[in-house]
Amino acid sequence: MKLLLVGILVFMLVGCAGQFQGIGDIGTLDLKNAEQTRKLAKDLLSTWKLNSGFLKGYLGTKMKELPTSLTEAMTELDTIASKPEDQWTDADLGYSLGVRVRLLSAVVQQAIKQFAPEIMSYIPGWLAL
Repeated sequence: MKLLLVGILVFMLVGCAGQFQGIGDIGTLDLKNAEQTRKLAKDLLSTWKLNSGFLKGYLGTKMKELPTSLTEAMTELDTIASKPEDQWTDADLGYSLGVRVRLLSAVVQQAIKQFAPEIMSYIPGWLAL
């Protein structure tokens, strides 16, 4: 009986050690992911002023016809991009990526509504922004 208990204890310790190794790998992977995410956010923010200017120039007075969610997202990106690059925090970088996703989602939805409204009937209500 004692041998069985010792065997179970050893088995559990080996299993726990493997779990801790997996957790360490997750942490390492998360750090690598964060480095790449920072780079992506910086690259996208560094070109945002150019893209924003293009969009505003192209749209002109039609900017007033856009949904508020689009214009607010553009304004938020303008604000972050106007800060000096060396003052961008991780929060700014992460937020800017989230705003870009929100902006692109709104653009796609607007395009669908305008050019293929029947598609909207297949998109669940909770998914629409």
